[in-house]
Amino acid sequence: MSSPDIQIEVFGKTDVGLIREHNEDNLLIADLGGALKESELEAPAKLKLGDRGALFLVCDGMGGAAAGEVASQMAVDAVFDALCSGEAQQRDAFARSLRRAVEIANDRIFQQSRDNQSERGMGTTCTAAALIDDTLIVAQIGDSRCYVFRNGHLGQVTKDQSLAWQLIEAGAMTAEDAKAFEHANIILQALGVQDRVDVVLSKVQLRRGDLVVLCSDGLHGPVSDQEIQDILAAERDLKKAGEGLLQKALERDGPDNITVVLARFEGEGLVIPGPEDTVGFVAYDPGRERGAGPEPGAPPEGDGESRPGRDASSATVAAVRRAAGTRETTVVQTTSVLAASGNDDLPAREGRSVVVLFFLALLAVAVGGISVLKCERDQAVSGESVGHTP
Repeated sequence: MSSPDIQIEVFGKTDVGLIREHNEDNLLIADLGGALKESELEAPAKLKLGDRGALFLVCDGMGGAAAGEVASQMAVDAVFDALCSGEAQQRDAFARSLRRAVEIANDRIFQQSRDNQSERGMGTTCTAAALIDDTLIVAQIGDSRCYVFRNGHLGQVTKDQSLAWQLIEAGAMTAEDAKAFEHANIILQALGVQDRVDVVLSKVQLRRGDLVVLCSDGLHGPVSDQEIQDILAAERDLKKAGEGLLQKALERDGPDNITVVLARFEGEGLVIPGPEDTVGFVAYDPGRERGAGPEPGAPPEGDGESRPGRDASSATVAAVRRAAGTRETTVVQTTSVLAASGNDDLPAREGRSVVVLFFLALLAVAVGGISVLKCERDQAVSGESVGHTP
């Protein structure tokens, strides 16, 4: 299989920030054919897309002491190793391999957390962007993000698996409101926190000149999307743009570790974007391996096309179903309604508001019992294990 003529320029950098004592973020920039594998770059690197594909990865660890750093590094290593272990593949098979690589990472982190008292409760987000042709495939766990900057505009192509994002999609708050939300640090999935995860896949049809941005919430938390867009629009040099983004987060007191990966795509293998060529979240279901059987709670085997219903909301429902114990029915039903309320099935804002108020009332009662879903970042400073509620 010959890969299209796609040239990639990439830069990545991470910073501990101004509050944390150590850096629990990890990143990876890799040519899966072996020409490049870097955890951080002093200057932008250039590579040509090969038959094995390319991988860009950001993981934000949590768990206190050094456990978060262990989890994020394990995720980086496991995903890379799993993707490098096979032969060159067509897109759907490659996407299935990416999904399975993230699942393998979860298995390894969960096992180590269970077997080592000092690392009990550790976990990590994982945003992995990979391509084998002109379509970027993104695997998502947690609230790190992937954006695409095209035609001067920034579009988010992942959905945060967080309580705040659920409320935004339900119409209960705006993205700006979410930055001041008291429970903005509650995420609904993390690698290693439970024995199984629902990896949400999305895809982006790349265009010539696209700039892909992966980052942890240490960047997108204190820095608005508009500010990220303005910095990228003002600075074409990837190193200067990346360092400018980090500096902006530091100017906002750098409350968390900050990580960013920037990858620009050029070449004859990509179509020039039109003036109305926009980007956004597009769910992607590459199906399951023949004979492997569906995952519990998974939709019917896909045909490689997008399935709008299979997004971060359905992943949340499945995570809650596994973790909520005796509160399973109440929380799953409420979350399911929240997931639906972001669609055209419930167009009235008033109806959504009632659902949200009901959800918040239940949350006040139930949150103490859903310990596996409560990943409080501020516990990392005091050394408490993530996922354990007093």
